[in-house]
Amino acid sequence: MTLTWRKLEPFGVEIERDLTQPLSPAEAEELRVLFNQHGLLLSRGQMLTMDRQQELCALLGPILLRAGENGYMTNEGGGPSASELNWHSDAAYTEHPFDALSLHALDVVDGASSTRFASAELSLPDSLQTALSGREQEMIAPHYAVLAEVTCDQRDPPAQKRGQMPAFYVNPHNGRTCVWVNAMQTARLLDMEWEDSRDLLHEVYDALYAPANVYEHRWHNGDLIIWDNIALQHMRGNIEGVGKRLLQRVIVGTEGVAPHVQAA
Repeated sequence: MTLTWRKLEPFGVEIERDLTQPLSPAEAEELRVLFNQHGLLLSRGQMLTMDRQQELCALLGPILLRAGENGYMTNEGGGPSASELNWHSDAAYTEHPFDALSLHALDVVDGASSTRFASAELSLPDSLQTALSGREQEMIAPHYAVLAEVTCDQRDPPAQKRGQMPAFYVNPHNGRTCVWVNAMQTARLLDMEWEDSRDLLHEVYDALYAPANVYEHRWHNGDLIIWDNIALQHMRGNIEGVGKRLLQRVIVGTEGVAPHVQAA
């Protein structure tokens, strides 16, 4: 038995399968191959318990359970829970960025809100590729009040956590090189004047977040997305006025890094 699927544009695949039922060994292997090759898996009309969502994601690696989090994301509290989040990859500023993330729509207003994804595996123009090659960056977990802003626009942005990472990162899932700078978490490129770093990063972002490199998913009840947190960056708009939005989240990773919770 093999999975029935179709390609999405500009990347990703949609799988047609009742995922409440166990996968055969061949289907499980195909799911892993699709994930590594395409970076994003979508399946609609699902009714998954947390345990079942974790079982599916465990096919891709160890499930991370973090103290202080219940695995559900809702906009009902307002504030940072509903604010815009600029482009980022979770825990990208650490030595252990998450391998994959999964969201399952439990209670949403159909079509009222979305999550956008951009492929970090794109080929940059030669001039930008050369300018970033071999460079290191300072990355941060920004304060919750500025999650929508482009961090490199501030000379010395406040941070909850800081890290130093390369501008390019090799994806361990498929060996491809990814652009590792992003709008939310990159503060500056090292060994450059701040203005030069800012201007270069904006050129990179113009290419990275161009419409042709972005997949936007509008949420409907039952939707499940599993995506490669290395291969893809993601963002969302402000979700204060979209009605209830409750998503069930599973993390694939090995380290419980987050500014607001104790490491697991």
